[in-house]
Amino acid sequence: MNTLLFLLLSLPLVALVVRSFLQLGANRGEFGMVMPAFTLQYYRQLFINSNQSIFYVAPAQAALNSLYYAGFTVLFSLLIGLVATYAITRSPRQANVLNTLIMLPLGASAVTLGLGFLVAFNRPPLDPQSFPLLIPIVHTLVAMPFVVRTVQPVLAGLPENMRHAAAVLGASRWQTWLRVEFPILSRAALVGAIFSFTISLGEFGATTFLARPDRPTLPIAIARYLSMPGDLNYGQAMAMSTLLMLVCGVAIFLLEKIQLPGEKEI
Repeated sequence: MNTLLFLLLSLPLVALVVRSFLQLGANRGEFGMVMPAFTLQYYRQLFINSNQSIFYVAPAQAALNSLYYAGFTVLFSLLIGLVATYAITRSPRQANVLNTLIMLPLGASAVTLGLGFLVAFNRPPLDPQSFPLLIPIVHTLVAMPFVVRTVQPVLAGLPENMRHAAAVLGASRWQTWLRVEFPILSRAALVGAIFSFTISLGEFGATTFLARPDRPTLPIAIARYLSMPGDLNYGQAMAMSTLLMLVCGVAIFLLEKIQLPGEKEI
């Protein structure tokens, strides 16, 4: 069973990486048979507008757009997720309603959420053309459940007498949170932040409806290149997918290295 899961998970990713370095088709202007060969051309072309198109957006710029949106997603998901987690933990009566609302974007799918945003926010200043933060907001709604599910068990496990002891020693509520609660919650919040970052980088469904043509994210750019004919475009899509996989892989590696409170090292 482990071998089967390993093959199902690893083979597609390995094939993706190999194809990004393998030239199988002829370049423009070349004729005849082309033997498969190792090449870095697809990675070099990520920074070159070979067609001289005025609508061209460099894949490197698309990557920067994705990082820009991911940064705001991390910020929003942590702020709103922490507030929601405290509300769920401190208000058991509202916990069921809040949990349902927080999990709703996952059940409804990101595509439905993105389409709903496009219909609801279609006039300036709250439309995709004039308010680019709509994309991080949608990404936040998709990523926030992971933040809440990561932080909530740690917050619920905090002994109440720790807060009481801090209050007895003269600490205000803000000082108690900053010096007692936050150091314990920080690692769980960091895990939630990494989840938010990777989810935002790879989010495609909702972003398809909201991304401006001149500000695509990396997944949108990959889809564009896959829709265009030619081995060069296909290879560039493979190269961008490999780079996206690499960044997400590094994030997941860091995630595995973070030990949450209460976890034991194996």
